[in-house]
Amino acid sequence: MTAHAQLCAVRMRTLFLVLVLLPLCARSQTALDSLLRVLPGKHGADRVKTLGDVQWELAFSDPERALIYGLDAMKLAEGLKDSAVIAQAANDLSITEFRLGHFQRSIELSRRALRIRSVLLDTLGVAASHNKIGAAFIEINAYDSALAHNYAAARIYEQRGDVLHAAQVRGNLSRLYSMLGNTTMALKVSRETVAMLESTADNDYAMANALGQLANILVDTKDWDGTEATSLRALALFEELDMKGEVGTVANILGLVSRNRGDDAAALRYYRQALQMAVETDDPIGQATFMTNVANVLVVQSELAEAEQLYRDGMAISEREGYLDQRIANLAGLVALLEKRGDVKEAFRLSKELVALKDSAHNAERIEAVSELQVKYETERTEKELAQERERTVQQEAEIDRRRVLQGLLVIGIVMVALLAFLFLSRQRARATAQLNATVIAEREQGLKALVESTDAERKRIAAELHDGVGQQLSGLKFRLEGAATERPELMELVSIADDASREVRGIAHQMMPRALGDLGLVPALTDMLHKALARPGITYSFEHFGVEARLPQAVEVGVYRIAQELITNVIKHAQARNVQVQLLKNKAHLVLIVEDDGIGIDPARKEGGLGMRSVNDRARLLHGTIDLSAGATGGTVCTLRVPTTNGNHN
Repeated sequence: MTAHAQLCAVRMRTLFLVLVLLPLCARSQTALDSLLRVLPGKHGADRVKTLGDVQWELAFSDPERALIYGLDAMKLAEGLKDSAVIAQAANDLSITEFRLGHFQRSIELSRRALRIRSVLLDTLGVAASHNKIGAAFIEINAYDSALAHNYAAARIYEQRGDVLHAAQVRGNLSRLYSMLGNTTMALKVSRETVAMLESTADNDYAMANALGQLANILVDTKDWDGTEATSLRALALFEELDMKGEVGTVANILGLVSRNRGDDAAALRYYRQALQMAVETDDPIGQATFMTNVANVLVVQSELAEAEQLYRDGMAISEREGYLDQRIANLAGLVALLEKRGDVKEAFRLSKELVALKDSAHNAERIEAVSELQVKYETERTEKELAQERERTVQQEAEIDRRRVLQGLLVIGIVMVALLAFLFLSRQRARATAQLNATVIAEREQGLKALVESTDAERKRIAAELHDGVGQQLSGLKFRLEGAATERPELMELVSIADDASREVRGIAHQMMPRALGDLGLVPALTDMLHKALARPGITYSFEHFGVEARLPQAVEVGVYRIAQELITNVIKHAQARNVQVQLLKNKAHLVLIVEDDGIGIDPARKEGGLGMRSVNDRARLLHGTIDLSAGATGGTVCTLRVPTTNGNHN
């Protein structure tokens, strides 16, 4: 497998998972905590739904724990004997089993949900189940079965006119054909997907992925003009969406196109861009691959020193991460470089290592091929057994559902009027409560904002009076005493006292409202504050800032400065830290402040209850931002402030 093909295979597998499980990333720890608080009060179908939501929140971060909640939900749903509830519980549990690598169990659960949803005519649920089954079949290398289920999902979405979901599933189909080696069908489906998305609006994410996928397929056809045009469109969209990993993949394709056209300068530029993206996203396989590509071009340009370092760095990453094919590619490039430079002895030594690695790779491929055949055999045998069981279960469930419908119709007529009245009154009360709560919250936020603004204004006024009033008077007093001290030396002690008082007043004025914050901006003000607070024996610190060249709105600069000031004060007073790292960076969507120390860690009692931290939380909320305190990787505390650059925080 070539380096490009290996990288694309990893990307394809990742995209399958994203399309099926992406919604899991959307929530937060706050949502999980809220669900766990209300869980004890839930009963019946509501409890099943809440257990499923808890499982959903944990599926990526802690699948083992998610499985416990999922099994409880499944048991409770079966006890209720409600088909729709059982289908949802099976669907949620299949996702957790997928995350745990129990793919056959995931298929069984999704098929159970599929059978029930088919009876209930839940077409969207049917499509989702087909999609999940297809993803699980990919993981066990049953690509033909995966194709069948993805086609079933695509047909449903197309019939409903859901273009975006249909395009996503068709993207899976194209990737499957590529993995099966059917480039003709992969290209056909991929082009149809792009054409489908051309007719819809607000589809930049889906279009970018479709174009990136089409570019990957076009590489195999060696249609360099088509590959370049498609890749440039994909690159522009990925850069706009700030999807750095995908930017690197497409830049690598453009580098390949440039090399095949003999334009090594352009190839080197694109390969370097790809490597930079891999470094920024901490993508080891991308780093190892793109290092090889950059080094290959540098060898052609006789830049042998840099090329050798890149080959060796790529080999180190590949060995650490277990990427045998990429390690071979880097080692082969290094051997060729050494031969070109005339270092025959070292080239011969590494050549023997290269031969051994290739033998090892060949044996690994044979073992993998045998394993795939065994998995395929077991899968086919299990599918036959499941088909028989499925037929029996469908008949039984159809009879049960028919009886349940008849019973339900009798009951519905009796309770419908009372239920509608109850729902109407409940909705009215809930709406009134929500409006009242919203009004109270808005008033509190407005009062807090006014308090903070007035406090900052008063700080600024007092600072000015201290600096321009009391400070000037003390300076004048000092000068007069210095004049008198020329004749009366005993007054020099008073000169020293006046000088100390003047410096103290200026320091207080600067702390209340630094002039650098108003005159120069946030970065100079933070630089000055950190130097004065942390430039002391026993503490080392660093301050890095990226993308904060332009001035920010005054409220944002003052708020972030005050938060940083309070966090540094806490580090000095409580952390017993020896090293402090501060980072300030601005991207397209957020201004991010990170304060990290190696101290004793955050006291849970101070995390939210202290006066200083309450002030920090209040200021963050007024900026529509979030503040997060967590333990560092090797001890200490990491505090992260994220302030959106939109939502009211713009010039």
